[in-house]
Amino acid sequence: MENFDLLNSFIFPYVNLAIFLVLAVLILKKPLQGALTGKREAYLTMLDRANTAKEEAERKQRELEARLKSLDAEMSRIRNEVKEAAEQEAKAILVSAEQLAEHLKREARRIAEAEVTAAKEEIRGEILNLVRQKTAEELARTLDDSRQHKIVQQSLNSLTGLKELKV
Repeated sequence: MENFDLLNSFIFPYVNLAIFLVLAVLILKKPLQGALTGKREAYLTMLDRANTAKEEAERKQRELEARLKSLDAEMSRIRNEVKEAAEQEAKAILVSAEQLAEHLKREARRIAEAEVTAAKEEIRGEILNLVRQKTAEELARTLDDSRQHKIVQQSLNSLTGLKELKV
């Protein structure tokens, strides 16, 4: 231990280091604090934004969960409305179909009556023609010429009497 100088070898380097560290801290403290304060404020701002976003997301999640729960009720309500509308539409269609059926029945009845009337008139005409023809044949067969001449004369006289009345 002869060459060991306690003061120069051991104490001065550590004292030098301590002085250096104290001066470094004193000199660099304000710039480091300013930089770290800016970073701290930025981190706090980002943390506030993250917390706000988290709260907003949680609020939206609650809203969506509530909406999802009410969606079943809303779907049931819509189904009921659609069912009621379909039933009303079906009733309206049935009423319309019944009215159309009644109208078609009346039209068919009217057409049938018109056809029956036309057929009756045609049959009456045919019967009258047959009666005239048979009567003329029977009269021609049973009456002689003088009797026919007398009947025609009477008919002509009655026609002449009608003309005088009309004039």
